[in-house]
Amino acid sequence: MFHCLNRYYFQKLKNYLWHLPRSIFFNLLYSFPQRKLVLIGVTGTDGKTTTTTLIHHTLIAAGIKSDFITTINSPGLHTTSPDAQHLIPIFAKMVKEGTTHAVIETTAHGLDQFRYWGCCFQVGVITNITHEHFDDFVDMHRYTHAKSLLFKNSEVSVLNKDDPSFPALKSVAKKKIVSFGIANKSDYQANNIKITGSRLSFSVNDFFITTNSNYYYQIYNILAALAATNSLGIDPKYLIELVLHFPEVKGRRENIINDLNIDTIIDFAHTPQALQSTLESLRLTTKGKIIVIFGATGGRDPTKRPLMGEVVSHLADIAIITADDTRSESVDNINEQIIAGIDQTAISQKKFRYYNIPNRQDAFNLAIRIANPKDTVIACGKGHETTILHGSTEYPWSEAEAFRTAFRTKNQNV
Repeated sequence: MFHCLNRYYFQKLKNYLWHLPRSIFFNLLYSFPQRKLVLIGVTGTDGKTTTTTLIHHTLIAAGIKSDFITTINSPGLHTTSPDAQHLIPIFAKMVKEGTTHAVIETTAHGLDQFRYWGCCFQVGVITNITHEHFDDFVDMHRYTHAKSLLFKNSEVSVLNKDDPSFPALKSVAKKKIVSFGIANKSDYQANNIKITGSRLSFSVNDFFITTNSNYYYQIYNILAALAATNSLGIDPKYLIELVLHFPEVKGRRENIINDLNIDTIIDFAHTPQALQSTLESLRLTTKGKIIVIFGATGGRDPTKRPLMGEVVSHLADIAIITADDTRSESVDNINEQIIAGIDQTAISQKKFRYYNIPNRQDAFNLAIRIANPKDTVIACGKGHETTILHGSTEYPWSEAEAFRTAFRTKNQNV
């Protein structure tokens, strides 16, 4: 705790002495190009990329010249919010190309480090706030405060009424507040929810929404996008038509085709809450076993690791714990911390078992080898990323290719 506080206050000092002057400099250098754009900011722990993508594609469908910045297309590796040196030129390029609207993933780090200094958002959106980045922000209060900075500078604040952050964010939002949710009465509240093996449907206000992305948590992403676009005066029909065939977001619930009759999925879920939401949704639709491949990043919040172990032991049938971006940490140390959270009762009752396989490709090979037809194998944590970081070296990596290698290995051994 003491170490984290020291790190937190050192970062605060750096924000004011380094990041803020840089943001001011690049804004002045490029003459504040973002002032010519309608800015929509999306923050939250989970679901930012999907919600940002939905808003962007809805604007495009409505005939608006929109562009977007997400984890997937952000310049640089393992980052979401570009530094001002990159962000402001991106805005300038958008303006030059005739873009009128920009939808941006706005992370807690980006907000805290003044990367969006000079940006006035027409709409700010929160997906949720769950356990993450405590190595940098120490606790939930400071983490929530960092994300709340978006709503101090938004004309319209789109807030999740079901999320514990709602009262805190509502108190700082300066102008119009629009709410969405499922459990609590809100401006955009989902009702009559139905999930089948291939569809998700629900009603909201006077609209009926159906989608082929049959994950329960997808409701929140759709509601957030609906509230945001409707706040901009966009007819809901464009979003409703869009989600009928949910736009593919690389590394998010991405299905990898195979001839083994196994559902194989890539997802970016890398927090306890994201793992829980993903596995709960799969539990509703999977006919066989759920096998999850996952690890935790090194050099990042270690307190979430046992929580991840606990989640998978309650919701998966089999977990294969493996390497993620280990950075300077030992994969054995990381995996031991994950394993420490596993519910031993689930093991003793033979409801769950796990394997500790440090090499990620070996983990994929094992998952596919032990999977049977109608089982689901989901690889979590890396998503769209094209490298894996061990030490200070970025090695080429692809979750999709890891699955394909595992398919070939299994077919060769049949």
